[in-house]
Amino acid sequence: MKAKVRFHLGRGPNYQRWQVKHGESVDYYDPEDVMIEMHNAKLCNKRKTAERICAGENKTVCAWVECDDLVVLPADPQAVPAVRDFAHYNPKRRPYWHNTAREDLDNTKHRRLATYGKLIVIPS
Repeated sequence: MKAKVRFHLGRGPNYQRWQVKHGESVDYYDPEDVMIEMHNAKLCNKRKTAERICAGENKTVCAWVECDDLVVLPADPQAVPAVRDFAHYNPKRRPYWHNTAREDLDNTKHRRLATYGKLIVIPS
């Protein structure tokens, strides 16, 4: 069963935490406390919803990372991952996942992605 990972921006106690859904199970992780390694990951996006948000509608959930497997590790501020690039997502600015060069990354598959704080890292 695939897991879904997204940054939770809904009000409440889990605001700005990583949300991990695995079937019916939902867990939340403080980005300062953990690093999440996602294996065989895909950057998913509901593009039409994201385009409406970009045009000014209210934000709603429309993007996540889907992965075959994940590992939640304690954060180690001394261990900065080797970074090839970052995966960014903010539908108020661009209605798609993108890298630092602003290339469209929607539906791209990656052998491994990792969180580092509030960022999603594409490791080298």
